[in-house]
Amino acid sequence: MIKAVFFDLDDTLFDYEYAHQKALAKVFTRINRLTKMKIELIALMFELAQKEVKMQLAWTAASHNRDLYFQKFFEKMNLKCKNAILPKTIIEIYDLYWSTFYAAMKRETRSKRTLQFLRRKGIKVWIITDSITYTQLKKLAKLNLSEDIDFLITSEEAGTEKPHSWGFLLACHKAGVLASEALMVGDNIERDIDGAQWVWMKGIWINRHGKKSKGINPYFTVNTTKDLYILLQDLLS
Repeated sequence: MIKAVFFDLDDTLFDYEYAHQKALAKVFTRINRLTKMKIELIALMFELAQKEVKMQLAWTAASHNRDLYFQKFFEKMNLKCKNAILPKTIIEIYDLYWSTFYAAMKRETRSKRTLQFLRRKGIKVWIITDSITYTQLKKLAKLNLSEDIDFLITSEEAGTEKPHSWGFLLACHKAGVLASEALMVGDNIERDIDGAQWVWMKGIWINRHGKKSKGINPYFTVNTTKDLYILLQDLLS
């Protein structure tokens, strides 16, 4: 019997990549005006800075911190922006990134209806997500989904990231369900689905882009959140 459905957040309930690219474009334009660097070079050096931070802080919530990405970028470029103190510039760029990101966020079709359907059925709805708690709560608020979930587990709280088992087990413990009584819905076959199925959850993979499953066998695969909504209606009828 299914008692809980856990969801990934980024690129599962909303189009993370669209908002991220919009925010980066605005940030790169701002850095270009401050430093006169070419956009292409800014993009390349930012990517290198981000990778370096992620390697240094692998499997931690801090590896998602945009402040660290921008700080590492300016350090690598040894840049001092004209008429600006560097810490102030980093804060300005950070705020610009997130204000643009939040404005560009778009819920996936029927994501809200899906969560509301589950709640009406008495199913517990939680988010299991890799990132900083404040950032993910803010995203849920901007998406108008805060009242449609019971709560969330972040890698900041769990102390490690998916696909490590602890985040999934912690979610089950806090939700008061067995792993075998829960479904995990996500877009990442390795982090969301394989990680969940290692602790005996059933994984539902949202595969919007026709990616290969890498030998992992989800409980179900759907192409859109609209398909997910229909599937969950069938499973819980």
